[in-house]
Amino acid sequence: MKRRDFLKLTAAAFAAPYFFSRNVFASTRAHQKVLVLGFDGMDPHIVYQMARTGELPNIRKFLETGYLEKMNTTPPPQSPVAWGSFITGKDPGGYGIYDFIHRDPETYMPKFSQSDSIPASHFVKLGSWRIPLKGGKIILNRGGRAFWEYLEAADIDSTVFKVPSNYPPEESEARTLAGMGTPDLLGTYGTYYLFTSDEKEAQKDLPGARVYYAYFNDYGEMESEIEGPANPLKEEEEPLTIPFKVYLDRGSKAARIDIQGNEILLKEGELSPWVELNFEVIPDVQSIKAIVRFLLLDAKEKFRLYMSPLCVDPKDPALPISTPKSYAKELAEKLGLFHTLGLPADTKALSNLTFSVGDFIVQFMSILDESNKIYHYELERFLSLKKGMLFFYYSSLDQGQHMFWALGDPKHPYYHPEESKKYGNMVLELYRRFDKIVGYTMNKVPRDIPIMIISDHGFNPFRRRVNVNTWLLQEGYLKLNTSDYDGATIMEVADWDSSVAYSIGLNGLYLNLEGREANGIVKPSQKRALMEEIKAKLLALRDSDTGDRPISAVFISEDIFSRDYLYRAPDLIIGFNRSYRMDNSSAIGGLTAKTVYDNMDWWSGDHCIDPANVMATFMSNFKIIRKPSMWDVPATILKLFGIETPPDMKGKPLV
Repeated sequence: MKRRDFLKLTAAAFAAPYFFSRNVFASTRAHQKVLVLGFDGMDPHIVYQMARTGELPNIRKFLETGYLEKMNTTPPPQSPVAWGSFITGKDPGGYGIYDFIHRDPETYMPKFSQSDSIPASHFVKLGSWRIPLKGGKIILNRGGRAFWEYLEAADIDSTVFKVPSNYPPEESEARTLAGMGTPDLLGTYGTYYLFTSDEKEAQKDLPGARVYYAYFNDYGEMESEIEGPANPLKEEEEPLTIPFKVYLDRGSKAARIDIQGNEILLKEGELSPWVELNFEVIPDVQSIKAIVRFLLLDAKEKFRLYMSPLCVDPKDPALPISTPKSYAKELAEKLGLFHTLGLPADTKALSNLTFSVGDFIVQFMSILDESNKIYHYELERFLSLKKGMLFFYYSSLDQGQHMFWALGDPKHPYYHPEESKKYGNMVLELYRRFDKIVGYTMNKVPRDIPIMIISDHGFNPFRRRVNVNTWLLQEGYLKLNTSDYDGATIMEVADWDSSVAYSIGLNGLYLNLEGREANGIVKPSQKRALMEEIKAKLLALRDSDTGDRPISAVFISEDIFSRDYLYRAPDLIIGFNRSYRMDNSSAIGGLTAKTVYDNMDWWSGDHCIDPANVMATFMSNFKIIRKPSMWDVPATILKLFGIETPPDMKGKPLV
């Protein structure tokens, strides 16, 4: 398929009947094994069109005796939300995750939705040291019972690899490894390091990065240090550090990094193997272990060295990342070290222009290769079992489409003609690589083992940003204590005593409700009318530059969700139209001068929009009886093993 056909491909719709054969087996008996592949972000329109034209030969072969269906995703179609429905068989109201970002009603501050950290509470002071008597813990915020717990009760061996919305991993006898939501050792969701000899670059304050000036002496030597997590035993919480040294050979465009007894030789553009780091809390007694990779970005006129975020060492994890605890170590010992950060592709390094597109592809493809290596291992183990379930998750298709979309989209404001000449087919190439994963699976797995290949949502272009907080301000729903608000946040400048609504999260809008928010003024009796009024105005909003409607759906949470965790939900869920999405700053309470404006970022494809515009993918090698929804998949897995659907599951079996 040629690059000029990319826009036609991604805008296409399809409807049954398909050209694919329906010569499928009916799964009416109990099975001994079930395989589920989770391809985050796989778009059913792209799959259908590329398979139809023969560009995905393995998927086409799979579908000749199988099914491809558009699957209903969740409102909103965000990964932690949709995969939460997959885990529990419930809508978001049944497990309480509605967005990547929730808010604290006491402070109006944004907070991470999937987990909470509870710090240690009791200490004994010994000089400058403080010794914790009662340790802290990390709490999983996702409610509901995971479907693999029912498999456990039936003595079915289960492996769940990196499913989102499961950090920290829920206690289980199943082999589970945490995925999206797993932080680095700084407690962030991916802070990389850049060492640069460019003085201007060294002075930049880059989001999601720590930037250091690299000074070289006349012998081409640089000495620096890596600042790690704070020492948990020191009252001042001073950072733990590791010194390292770099020897630069500009003529060969190469460098040697000496760190804790390791010597790493790198050529320009080369990614290092994993390097184990040891941050000593108490010398020779207690330490925090991390793993990192280096990428030598420039080694001639300028020196630029990238270091990945401080990943949890799976051989000796400082944070809970697997059940049992030995599972992460098992994988590392058998296959080598691997990424433990929830979203390992460093999209921020590309958005910050620390990476070129080529640099990002080097790092990105290493993650896909690593995932394939682990999948091959887990698939062999699965096939050796008498009875078992394997769920294996891939993040690469999702993260790749986020960052590569503009390369194939001449209508995107961030389209780069020069990079597009070289890399314009990257999205299509990713689908071809996932086609090979399907081919590998078909060659390995006997025909009578049920296989499901699912995504959590599809994909769309992200060309225009919408700042909902700015819109609320302009419409009079949000009041400020200043007229100078561009770049400020509502936490800094909102007048809560006269504001009736605000936005936090990628799709969420909250009322400033009396008795719920700290300074709430909207009375419960006013709530319904106000929600209906705001909904109508959002649907009527026009982009002043294009005339298009940025918003195609608005959902009132209390009308569509179960009530178990409804108290966590935004009052309104905003479904953006094709090409539009929430502005990043608005998602964390920020305000901008304009309400709608161009997205000038490599993060150029997205899915946090109207779920009708980004349907998920469902493929199976067995007959299904109706159109699927995300919450139907766990009920289907249980039914394939002969287990009845739990009464509190919203989802129903597809067989």
